[in-house]
Amino acid sequence: MDALTLLVDGLRLRARLTYWGGVCGDWLMDHNSDTAIWFHLLSKGEGWVHAPAWQPALRLEEGDLIVFLPHAPRHVISYSPSEIPTDFSNVRATSVDEGETGFVCGFIELGMPRSSLWTALPAEILIRKSQAGEILSWLLQLIIKESITPRFGTNSIIERLCDSIFVLVLRHCIEENLVHQGVFAAMQDHRIEPALTRIHREPGRPWTLESLCSLAGLSKTAFSNRFTELVGCPPIEYVATWRMQTAAGLLRETGMTIDDVAERCGYRSVSAFSKIFKRTFGVAPGSFRIARPHDCMAQERESTERRSSA
Repeated sequence: MDALTLLVDGLRLRARLTYWGGVCGDWLMDHNSDTAIWFHLLSKGEGWVHAPAWQPALRLEEGDLIVFLPHAPRHVISYSPSEIPTDFSNVRATSVDEGETGFVCGFIELGMPRSSLWTALPAEILIRKSQAGEILSWLLQLIIKESITPRFGTNSIIERLCDSIFVLVLRHCIEENLVHQGVFAAMQDHRIEPALTRIHREPGRPWTLESLCSLAGLSKTAFSNRFTELVGCPPIEYVATWRMQTAAGLLRETGMTIDDVAERCGYRSVSAFSKIFKRTFGVAPGSFRIARPHDCMAQERESTERRSSA
């Protein structure tokens, strides 16, 4: 497997839907998060993004996809190029067929949202329907069609399709040269990519600078300088960061014990693993496992309350 596949699989990134359907009236999408990637696919009609990156407001049309990373400035999407509603008294949630505008919205939780892995990506990623390319375009149309004609299992199907969308978005950023530094840029370097692939595949291996240099076929100085320039941190520091991100994914998405997670990530001592994990995330591994990021919970609850009152 290539470095990108191993990275996505290792982090166990999963899309969580918050809304798919239609809206009528003076609607507003206010999904900002410091810990999650939010995505919005327009399945019908049009909407406008109000954000510092776009002045005046950015118009979205059917088939357009916009993604906001945690380092994006505050933004909203509304029914109007000039108006931002202050209440929701004139909003109605409907089916896509009945709505003036249709959306598929959701988020992907990140274990370490401020790591260079994510901050090296554009804060806002817009992919127009006309720019999507053949494979991504097909996938977007599948999601739109499934959301318009829901059947048994529609929610699960859309979420899994959205998992694939995120991988294609990452590939789009790489192939369109939207990433100039960080891990995603380093994956394109023929000397650094083999080392990244092995790190992502085997986070628990006792990596040393010497063993990584041998994979790249470079001297310690040359490899260290090249890796640091591209990725943004020294090789061994990246290994430590990757282990923590892997641990976060394993704790959230699997039933593995903390002991097994520690071993999988290269820590022979559970106490040492727990100490480093708490220093990184601010909470012990067990607490991290049972607690989802507060702002994602608040956004999801707020979205549900709005639909219920509509």
